[in-house]
Amino acid sequence: MAPRRILLLDVEGPCRDALARALTCEGHEVRVADSADQRDRLNDFAPDTVLYTEGLSRGSGGSSVARWIALTKPVNIEELRRALRQE
Repeated sequence: MAPRRILLLDVEGPCRDALARALTCEGHEVRVADSADQRDRLNDFAPDTVLYTEGLSRGSGGSSVARWIALTKPVNIEELRRALRQE
């Protein structure tokens, strides 16, 4: 799988940190943001993929080319890998 620029948006603390480490270990460039920083991070980082907490509104502005993937609890890393492989 090709490395991606991934933004973790509004994912909770310990889960966010573990997920960021796992994705970084797989070669992806990862940034985190909360909903207040959403627009700035989308514009500054220009992610390929946005992983966000299920139920969170995608908001306005930001990257129209990023693929948005809702995370459910608990996060299943194998399902996430499959979703990231899909184009």
